[in-house]
Amino acid sequence: MSRTFNENNAIRMSNTPAVYAAASVTGTFVDMTGFRRATLITGNGELDGDMPVQVMEATDTSGTSAQALSGLTGTFTNGTDEARVGVIEVREADLSSGFKTVGARVIPAATDSFFGVWVLSDAYENPVDNATGDGVAFNVGE
Repeated sequence: MSRTFNENNAIRMSNTPAVYAAASVTGTFVDMTGFRRATLITGNGELDGDMPVQVMEATDTSGTSAQALSGLTGTFTNGTDEARVGVIEVREADLSSGFKTVGARVIPAATDSFFGVWVLSDAYENPVDNATGDGVAFNVGE
């Protein structure tokens, strides 16, 4: 029997949907232990300027030793990328030795709306735990 999306992937909130002021904002770090891939799905609303999105790595979910992952950056461009989504994929092999968590840092130009959700996939064991919590309101189809 084939497994559902919810049995093969874990969904975790990174950056709560909100309007962020002009300052660097790093969302919740998500533990990749047990997964080979993590995909950040981001979205925005109206932009006041360009808004870079940078994938970060850390040694734990509290963000210890956080640093940017080279080459894993996207930018929402003011005037062309409003009300759009962006996707950045991270492979377990992209992480530095001793690092096991990922997060998303955004740098709004002024007051920009943004959200970020991680989809953890390619699990070492299935089905995965995909209970509500971790910013997920509901899971239908489990």
